[in-house]
Amino acid sequence: MFLYKHRVRYYETDKMGVAHHSSFVMWFENARIEFLRHFGVDYKSIEDKGFNLAVVEVSGRFLKPVFFDEEISVKVALSRFDGTYAKFDYEVLNDRSVVVKGYSKHLVVDKNLKTSKLPEKIVEKIKEKVLKKS
Repeated sequence: MFLYKHRVRYYETDKMGVAHHSSFVMWFENARIEFLRHFGVDYKSIEDKGFNLAVVEVSGRFLKPVFFDEEISVKVALSRFDGTYAKFDYEVLNDRSVVVKGYSKHLVVDKNLKTSKLPEKIVEKIKEKVLKKS
């Protein structure tokens, strides 16, 4: 498990001062990148090798509002990974409770956006250091 901390910025809210639903997708992404980094997997190095984890699906269930200047945490777990496909699960929490539950699904693609598989060295590192700790 990994927690990414974030304070809701003014521009991430709507006219009511509530975090806009689109902000959660960015928070999921930030949390996912830091989650991988925390476990020794640098996303930039994956890109430098010619691969990306393309988002093919993202979902969020909004349970309670989040407001401007509120501090939140995004809990991230890697629930599925096989070198070609990955699924990350998220829970956004404020100081009181879970406010959003979500996930993102990804396909590994090469520079030509063709489905691919990460090099075996990276696959093993993610399975050993990330998947077993999630």
